[in-house]
Amino acid sequence: MKGNYRLYFHIGPIGFKIAKINFSNGNPFLGFFTSCIMNILERKRYRYYCKGKAYKQWGRKWRYDGDITPIFCPVYFSCGLFSIVKHLPSKVDWNDMLKLARLYSKAEKDYEKIDNFFNTWTLYLVQSDINPKNFRKDKNGNLYCIDYGDFYCGNLSRNCVCLIDYK
Repeated sequence: MKGNYRLYFHIGPIGFKIAKINFSNGNPFLGFFTSCIMNILERKRYRYYCKGKAYKQWGRKWRYDGDITPIFCPVYFSCGLFSIVKHLPSKVDWNDMLKLARLYSKAEKDYEKIDNFFNTWTLYLVQSDINPKNFRKDKNGNLYCIDYGDFYCGNLSRNCVCLIDYK
């Protein structure tokens, strides 16, 4: 599979996300650097939010203490150039997303249910790109977010490239 910033392939149950250089975009080096950052952020976010690993930052030790364990696809290793992840074999469509969102969201409209559920269960890290291509299912039918490395520069939110968490 091909994304804007990374290539993906799998061997059995293990997937590989590889940073790529795209010469058709404005600055190939910055695009490659962005894809490396995305790989690292996914690993850090998975460890922090799903595994409960603490990080030192700004002279403080941060530990996630939220009530929700997000539905992030496991990332086993990342060095920036590539990441090793759990391969999720099944694609997701809007019906899969809506079926799950209807179980948990009390919003009236279907699109609000999807937004409410997936923003909550991805901790607003995929807020700008909630669609089926960013989610996949494992063999048991459990749905996971596979692309949660999005980031911004210079703002005070969870999506800031400099922060692991902001409270």
